[in-house]
Amino acid sequence: MTKKRIIALLMTMVLLVGSVFTLASCTDLFGNESETEQNETDTQKNDSNEPLSVDNLSVETVSSDAVLLSASAPMLVSTTSGTSVSQTLTATVIPATASNKAVDWSVEWADSTNTATVTDYVTVTPASNGSTTATVTCKKAFSGNIVVTVTTRESGYTAECIVSFVGKPTDINVTTTLTAQTDGYHVGIGNTYTFNVDLSNPFGQVGSGYNNITVELSGVGSMILGYKEVYVSSGNTTWYDTSDTTVQLDSLKDEFITVNYADGVITVNTLKSIESYYESMQRLDSGRTRAYTNAFKSYVTDCYFTVKITENNSGISEIIKIHFDDTVVTGVSASASEMTF
Repeated sequence: MTKKRIIALLMTMVLLVGSVFTLASCTDLFGNESETEQNETDTQKNDSNEPLSVDNLSVETVSSDAVLLSASAPMLVSTTSGTSVSQTLTATVIPATASNKAVDWSVEWADSTNTATVTDYVTVTPASNGSTTATVTCKKAFSGNIVVTVTTRESGYTAECIVSFVGKPTDINVTTTLTAQTDGYHVGIGNTYTFNVDLSNPFGQVGSGYNNITVELSGVGSMILGYKEVYVSSGNTTWYDTSDTTVQLDSLKDEFITVNYADGVITVNTLKSIESYYESMQRLDSGRTRAYTNAFKSYVTDCYFTVKITENNSGISEIIKIHFDDTVVTGVSASASEMTF
């Protein structure tokens, strides 16, 4: 073999070896990403591992570089053994182009020394075999933390959801001596009514941190206000329709009713009927005529009040409706419109 052919052969071998090492640096024999590419992927982890608020549960998702977890809104679920609280947990396998997105779900105590059966307290149920969506259900109160883990069937990547019981309320219960009607509570005028507020959840354990309760009064419906003159001598009333204005009850609600909350009790004071409302009144013709500005004329729609009760730390709320009773006084007349002595 000539010297030139030997040199050419050696150069060819060097190029082949270089190509093999270049290929190995991108993909190993099992098709895994190189360490460099894997490190780049590691820097793309989910940065939104904030605790997610769940009824009765405190949930914190811990995502990995290949699986992201997110939680849905909680929901009450009735079972044969009572009422539990459930929430949907969703795993997102990365990348979106991955052909095998099947995962497995598991649940265990964070404290490995806890010997209680974990599924007596929290269970995780996939929507179907290998589904990336699962339902996490709390069956009863517990202490400590429980870990829900999702694992990809391909490559074994994992993400975790830390679950703890915090006793969030799921219901606001309102009790009163009034009898509720189909359209709410009916009240009189010039009276004080009380409503007791109590928080509860299916487990009978509401956390002490859930006592931030506020109430909001609203008026529902609309009415027409106008200008009228009432003639004392005859008892007749004249409306001047050009002054008619349609207003929402909500804009005048404080004229008729007040609502306050303290120490678990809502206090409702009724001031006057809607039909008796007017903005101002003056006497004309030596007192023989009364002129009313923006006086109640008629209803456009049914008018009533709502009281929204909100526990702000949990976000749950309850609304009660209050109507003035049909027996509320709305007018009066005298047997004589004028007399002399």
